[in-house]
Amino acid sequence: MALLKYTKLRLKRRLPSAPVLAVVDRDRPSLTVGGFLINLACLVAVLDFLFRGHLLHQSVELSFSRMGYVDHSTARIVLRAPIFDYLEIRVTSGSEEQGENEILKSILLSAHSDYVSIVLIEGLEPDTPYTYSTNASHTGSFRTLYQPGGDLKPWSLVSSSCIKPFYPYNPLDHGLRIKGLEHLSEYLSENPVDMVLFLGDFIYIDLPIPLGWDTDAYSAAYRQVYASPSWSSQLRATPWIHVYDDHEIINDWAGNDTGLYKTAMQPFWDYHGNANPPSEYGVDKTYYTFRYQGVAFFVLDTRRYRSNNAMADGPEKTMLGALQLATLKDWLTSESDWKVVVSSVPFTRNWRGPDSADSWSGFLWERDSILDTMKQNGGAIILSGDRHEHATTMFPVKAKGDQPVIEFSTSPLNQFYEPFDRFHKEIEETDVSVYSYPWGSSKFGKVTFDATQAGRLLVHYDLVVDGVKVWECDWEAQRY
Repeated sequence: MALLKYTKLRLKRRLPSAPVLAVVDRDRPSLTVGGFLINLACLVAVLDFLFRGHLLHQSVELSFSRMGYVDHSTARIVLRAPIFDYLEIRVTSGSEEQGENEILKSILLSAHSDYVSIVLIEGLEPDTPYTYSTNASHTGSFRTLYQPGGDLKPWSLVSSSCIKPFYPYNPLDHGLRIKGLEHLSEYLSENPVDMVLFLGDFIYIDLPIPLGWDTDAYSAAYRQVYASPSWSSQLRATPWIHVYDDHEIINDWAGNDTGLYKTAMQPFWDYHGNANPPSEYGVDKTYYTFRYQGVAFFVLDTRRYRSNNAMADGPEKTMLGALQLATLKDWLTSESDWKVVVSSVPFTRNWRGPDSADSWSGFLWERDSILDTMKQNGGAIILSGDRHEHATTMFPVKAKGDQPVIEFSTSPLNQFYEPFDRFHKEIEETDVSVYSYPWGSSKFGKVTFDATQAGRLLVHYDLVVDGVKVWECDWEAQRY
């Protein structure tokens, strides 16, 4: 009898969870049916999230245009038109001072580049609005930057990284919706910027599951992001500068430029690389520099030349490779403008946990050498992404005459965040945590630079999470 009562008690205790666990209970068929339907709905939702974009939104007929890098006299425009062999683009100045000025160019399109081409428009006037149109019905606008050497003016950019369409999952959404782009577009409508600096993981070829490893699969991933209905005309008119990171190839990619790297990088060059500032270090180099309004940028390649993450740290372990490291240090030593170093992965070691080895935490020997060079040559600002969190970190001076370094690390533009585990923790005195914010599936930072005062740089930083500004910071650098 005792055993019988115990058995009934077990059944009663497990019945409330029967719908979730799909337990078959012949005495209560409604619970069994309910459990089956709940589990079926969960399975359908998972399959919908994984495969809707792949099956229903290959976007092979996508036609779009956007702005790449723009300076005072040139502009790069990205165009895709799969039903045309060539495009004619007409660029017109709307400046009243100059009158209407028209530039015509023709470009070829091919399946080899997924029908994408970047057109370089030269001979433009500084600080001038332009419009463009093509025979494939593309239209858009842009404005050139101020003339170098003139009076300096404050200016701003947005930085972030990491995009995954259709996240957070909502079965009623379009399969390529990117809410982070909508937040960014709404923010820029009231707070325009001069450019967007995107720090990698624009696509996730490998997550949550890989759907192909050939060039067509990588190209499809780029198409799907650009086919999102969340893009606005303002986002396409804002110049975007791109860095690549591991998920443009495969998770935690390190130090190999053959095989899968070449397969993945062809679509990157087609959609992003050729629209970036040209590298003075070689035609195939993905690290490069540019400058604007008294601020100089060095954009790093943290993937192509790095050692294996599992290698013991020391002077032989490198993230940048010998040539890029020497080039960066030469630039830090010789550059006279205020300096910004752009890294796809965070410099701070304050993020602990298993993923820290993929950031500069796993390359501390080389990191500290770079930080010393920064501090000894006027300091620097670091912009980074990757961790799906925000952290502002100060790297204090070590010796008299040194200048401090500050890092603003912000992501994702549209991806998951870790709601429970907290890996960010300040331990060492070398990395002083100013502020950290892990929550939110959409984060970006607006950085405003003001170098109008001689020997003084004012930086204002706004952190925007899910469309709302949650924190701001003012930082100042001086030259004595």
